Amino acid sequence: MSDLQSLWQSQSQQEPPMSIEEIRTRASRLEHIVSRRNLREYIAGAIGIVGFLRLMWIGPTTTIRVGAALTIAGGVFVLYLLRKWGSANPLPEDLGLTSAVDFHRAQLERQRDLLRNVWSWYLMPFVPGLAVTQVGIAMAHPERTQRLVALGIGVCLMMVAVAAVNRYGAARIQKRIDSLPSNP
Repeated sequence: MSDLQSLWQSQSQQEPPMSIEEIRTRASRLEHIVSRRNLREYIAGAIGIVGFLRLMWIGPTTTIRVGAALTIAGGVFVLYLLRKWGSANPLPEDLGLTSAVDFHRAQLERQRDLLRNVWSWYLMPFVPGLAVTQVGIAMAHPERTQRLVALGIGVCLMMVAVAAVNRYGAARIQKRIDSLPSNP
């Protein structure tokens, strides 16, 4: 009896195959989510760039202006990489089920990898500019050093939080990848 039960429990449970319509719906939803996320990032990036342009223009010291310029360069670089690696491609209309699943899986993997690597392409490009700006402000206003240290710690904690949220998002995308059929 136990052999029969273990045989029954070890059987693979095949899920019903996913329809092409369901794949198209999922791909369309992913494209929409990614487009909205990217739009938010582009708007936030533009606001940040404008703010640091102002600081670059009116900054009281060369160090502060250089730090602002480096931060702007980091922001432009991040927005470029987001456009290059973070955009979702629409599902071509003429794909069959097998190629549609493969296409959708590739798009999900691309987004997962983007979120997993957020430190290298999204957070670190800002570090040099922000650090130089902080040093410049501390040199120009030594009385603000304690506040600047607190601000620097806050920025570091925010970066850790952003990385954690993106790791969580990558794990959620991995679950979606795992739910796709292997061989439709």
